[in-house]
Amino acid sequence: MIRIIIALIFIFNIAFAGGNKVIKHILPNGATILYKQTKGKGIISGVLFIKGGSIEDPEGKKGLTHILMRMLLKESKNHSGFEINKVFEDSGGGISSSTAEEFSTIEFSVKVEDFKKGMKVLKDILYNPTFPEDKLKQEIENTIAQIKAKKEEGFSYAFEKLREEVYKGSPYQYSPLGKIEDLKTITKKDLKNRLKQLLNGHRIVFSIVGDMPYEKAEKYIKNVLKDLDNKDYQFPKYSLEIKGEKTKEFKREGAQSTILVAYNAPRAKEKYYFAMKVLNAILGNGFTSRLFQQLREKRGLAYAVGTVYPTRINIGNLIAYISSAPQKTEDSLNGIREVFKSVKNGISKEEINIAKEKIIGHYLLDLQTREKQAYYIGWFETIGFGYKMYKDYINNIQKVSEKDILEAYKKYIPKGNIAVVIKP
Repeated sequence: MIRIIIALIFIFNIAFAGGNKVIKHILPNGATILYKQTKGKGIISGVLFIKGGSIEDPEGKKGLTHILMRMLLKESKNHSGFEINKVFEDSGGGISSSTAEEFSTIEFSVKVEDFKKGMKVLKDILYNPTFPEDKLKQEIENTIAQIKAKKEEGFSYAFEKLREEVYKGSPYQYSPLGKIEDLKTITKKDLKNRLKQLLNGHRIVFSIVGDMPYEKAEKYIKNVLKDLDNKDYQFPKYSLEIKGEKTKEFKREGAQSTILVAYNAPRAKEKYYFAMKVLNAILGNGFTSRLFQQLREKRGLAYAVGTVYPTRINIGNLIAYISSAPQKTEDSLNGIREVFKSVKNGISKEEINIAKEKIIGHYLLDLQTREKQAYYIGWFETIGFGYKMYKDYINNIQKVSEKDILEAYKKYIPKGNIAVVIKP
């Protein structure tokens, strides 16, 4: 135990090289700048968070935000797609975009000496995208191919079926990739209208970590953000709760069964969020977890088994998964539910300590890069915890007690679960 703690402290010191100080600056238009200076090899990384993901896609246009974020990097008034990528890649970094349910991002890394050039390109792709028709058609075709490919992979197919069951009646029931029939209707005009919605200062959190004083970087950052609209924005609110025990079975070709089971769980910022993080690790994180030990080691039911607990502003869920031989499908599903029920009988101190070590260790390893530091600083701010949580996260995990975990369990898990079973 002592060796592990010493190792974690060592990693902690590496992760926060350059100090913990984060400068927070809110511009008159509502845009938030978060800046952390580091010391190193002259790299600067940033993540532009945009509050607004796929759940805001209108009916008939599911996948619009995903297509928009992809198209922003394809061409702008002053730069071809090749030139956009070349500016960052020639500087030893890169640029990419992504869309989740609740927010979207543009992420980049460059050398310090190329930061000014990188910010000029970023501004151009935000305010002057051209959305060429040929590239739009190609991106839609690529996304449709992605959706079809997911149907061929057991876990992805099962997850999409679970999404439809758990989030039925809300925008969360759709993948950020969208719906095939909707993607085919997306036009250049749709992209322009959606971008206009997103270019609002109150939606923007720009998080940057790098080897450059803020005083030198500030004018370039502000130049990117200064033309944003100034309109009030609040995340849409949705609330769904699983009640009772339900199972839905689907057939697909394959050599194994895939089972996913969703339980209620806290949303971000709710009281038992950190306790559920620890419970998630106890139940399904790695070889020492209860699901692995009980269902794979002792009963030989699983090829793969574990849990995931996505952090959401709306609608929290803890999801267990297992892949097994078709003849073991029923035992595998029953096994997951039995292991979850076993928590009511108590949790050992050893389970709690191991779970915390895993969570903290993974988190600190993540933070060794500027890209990940920038991501976590901005992510915590975007989802409502505030940027300081990137430092306080470890302490919040360490503070979780057995009492907290059992209270979290009693509040959420017994209310019900929804299982999706994919069988050959």
